[in-house]
Amino acid sequence: MPDYRRDAGFALLCGLVLVAYLRRAGALDTLWAESAVAVGVIGALGVEALFVLDTPVASLWERRGVRTASAVALLGVAGGFAVLLGPIVVAAACWGLTTYFGILAVSLWYP
Repeated sequence: MPDYRRDAGFALLCGLVLVAYLRRAGALDTLWAESAVAVGVIGALGVEALFVLDTPVASLWERRGVRTASAVALLGVAGGFAVLLGPIVVAAACWGLTTYFGILAVSLWYP
């Protein structure tokens, strides 16, 4: 399986869990909050920059278990901060994943 399919699969599963959380909490409307959009997009671009710049993130990503641990960490951190700050944090994580899918689509369209 190509790396992008594997990574997209992890991202899709995380996104489904996060949207299910928002739906269960009755907070789907937080997806349209400007702060959620801004934080999610900027956060995703920052994470992706770590892969492009000369950092050890790309090599770490290839280690066994790192992808699973990062997916669990994303869900745990978003859920934990949602308890403290509200569902807006989960909405921001959703926008981060949406940004990732946009970057993935562009990189596959223009290799």
